[in-house]
Amino acid sequence: MSPPPYSTCSPSTVRNASEEESPEPPKRPEYQIINPKSDNQSVQFHGTAYVGVAPEAEIVAFKVFGAFEGTDEDTLVEATIMAYESGADIITASIGRANGFSDGPWATVASRIVEQGVVVTIAAGNDGDEGPFYASTGSSGKEVLAVASVDTSRVPARPWHATFNLNGEASTTQLAYIPPVNRALWNTTGLPILPLGFDTSNPAEACSPLPDTTPDLSDVIVLIRRGTCTPYVKQTNVEKFGARHVLFYNDNSRPFELVANSAYKSQMALIDAKAGAAIIETVKAGGSVTADFTVPADGNWAVGFFDAAGGIPSQYTSWGGTYELEIKPDIAAPGANIYSTYLDGTYKVLSGTSMATPYVAGVAALYISKHGGRSVHGKDFAKKLSRRIISSGESLPWQLFEPQGLPTDFGFLAPVTQVGNGLLNASKLLDYKTSLSFEKFALNDTGSFSRYHKVEITNDGDSPVTYNFTLEPAGGFFAQGRTSGLLADILDVKPFSLVPTVTFPSGVFRVSPGESKEAQFNFIFPESVDEAKLPVYSGRIIIRGSNGETVAVPYMGAAFDLKVQMRGTMFPPSYPFQRSGPGSQDIDAYHTYAFNTSRAAQDFPKVNAKFKWGTKELRWDIFDKDYEESDWTYPPVVGENGYIGAATSSTYASSSVTFDPTTMDREKVLPFPMRGIERTTTWSELTDRFWWLGKLANGSYIAPGNYTIRFAALTPFSNPEHSDNWDIWETPQITILPYTV
Repeated sequence: MSPPPYSTCSPSTVRNASEEESPEPPKRPEYQIINPKSDNQSVQFHGTAYVGVAPEAEIVAFKVFGAFEGTDEDTLVEATIMAYESGADIITASIGRANGFSDGPWATVASRIVEQGVVVTIAAGNDGDEGPFYASTGSSGKEVLAVASVDTSRVPARPWHATFNLNGEASTTQLAYIPPVNRALWNTTGLPILPLGFDTSNPAEACSPLPDTTPDLSDVIVLIRRGTCTPYVKQTNVEKFGARHVLFYNDNSRPFELVANSAYKSQMALIDAKAGAAIIETVKAGGSVTADFTVPADGNWAVGFFDAAGGIPSQYTSWGGTYELEIKPDIAAPGANIYSTYLDGTYKVLSGTSMATPYVAGVAALYISKHGGRSVHGKDFAKKLSRRIISSGESLPWQLFEPQGLPTDFGFLAPVTQVGNGLLNASKLLDYKTSLSFEKFALNDTGSFSRYHKVEITNDGDSPVTYNFTLEPAGGFFAQGRTSGLLADILDVKPFSLVPTVTFPSGVFRVSPGESKEAQFNFIFPESVDEAKLPVYSGRIIIRGSNGETVAVPYMGAAFDLKVQMRGTMFPPSYPFQRSGPGSQDIDAYHTYAFNTSRAAQDFPKVNAKFKWGTKELRWDIFDKDYEESDWTYPPVVGENGYIGAATSSTYASSSVTFDPTTMDREKVLPFPMRGIERTTTWSELTDRFWWLGKLANGSYIAPGNYTIRFAALTPFSNPEHSDNWDIWETPQITILPYTV
């Protein structure tokens, strides 16, 4: 199995205000490190946007993408080290792929760089549909700030001007509109706007044929409420009376992009609900409203269009925590529908944790511009600033928002596993006199419960401050999927009340100016829940000061014993399974192999596997025919206890159905053991595929003979020396025949 390439973290939206662009499908890259040169433009548009939160920050760019989509971990590690050596105070990367181990190469390097005084922000990822415990690689680093995405309350849209005439007075105001994605911008000017009706609560307006008394609509802009039927039905009914321009005003749903149909003659566009109501009230009162849609000379103007989804977690934002039950993500920031700079001096609307991450980096840059960075404060600075960023977060609601629908409010707060400590509050970060020093409250599971936690509170103000403490629980959820034997996807995750018991500091907690004082917290995990469903709980400890300042520390725990629950279930039912032959026939009994790789024979083992949880180590070991599990030692040594060696897997297994010796090289293999394997998702129909073509990890080919196969995944929090700490796939013995080509 070859790991997928790293990609940018903005898959959701890449469009300008008049046309949406679909990204190319992923291509398998040829990787190379690209050192910083004058060519700092990414072929894939990413990493070139910098005007915004901290426009005067000095940017040092390191190009890690070539002409193909994707890069690799070696390149990212090298670039991160180069950025550190350049003297950067902040390193930010909107890159990643699913993995979720805090000790991966990039995660480890990035975390160590934080310990040297550099703030590191990395996108949490855009795999929210895959559900909990699907964190990304670099952002899983213990000290790295993993950034989640929150939907914005304003969507960038095109400007137009409405002139309101009432009681002899005229006023002109700039408003927002969204034209069809497949049509040019409106360029109409001087036409009056005619509401089809004055009832703003009637979503079925124009869903039925209009009465014969309807006036000629050819020289007006018709205003119609969105709702009930499709825009095309409404367009059909007004075109019967000559309509050439149709404005829909939004309801309380989020804005949607219209797609023009060539069968209709009229132009159409969307304005927000408040604008529609204002026009209707003016006309209803006897006034008039005229429109000017003249395109701005530079073509780049954008204004905000109200989005009812503003302030809720973006559905695409990836959920943590890590496979070691560490808290991820750490903080959230605006990431959906961000109006950003683009290649060739243009602007685009972009969505993803890629957009949220530089926002956090920008706010950190503002703080450093005021207080100095690592050269002033030393190695501890980055950890302190990272904690200040985390503690500034504001809680967010647990809501789902369909692309064109109304929000579903579950009555719970969004879990830490989705949004970290919540939405970054820049004013708290920049202005507060209260600062916290803490390790995130990762409570672990019931088998390795971490009960005691502490926070050091520092008062940098001029007056004494009294602090009090409260518990703010988020919604709990079951991480177990309903039917697949895998973890839940986003549709399976439903909140319920799951709250730990917490003992707070007793008495009056008073901190004098310039003083630091430690607060102790004692947790008891919630009980009386079905551990087999993998219940997860999280929330925040709220710290309120008498000076009006409120900060928070996140907590997260698993109300089950992870090691126990994953024992014997790392592989879901029916997995792994073995196939061979040209038709990939299932092999469930004793079998012989000659490793004939021709398309007609395909005579080699093909193992398909799925994983319920990420595994630190996956092994495919070959033993002699007399091996028994009681002979297991770790690490196995060739020649001892019947150990022959570790298998390898063809690099083509993950991307091909058949090995073709005329175009593929059987020497291109990945050796076992493989480390840091992420869990399988319920949305994916693909399994992890492994093809053994006879080559062992030491470079030799296995000799003919009778053998026992051991295919095993290490369970969480386990000792690999113990045989029962592995989830082992029971396989039949095999016979290796003399090789044929």
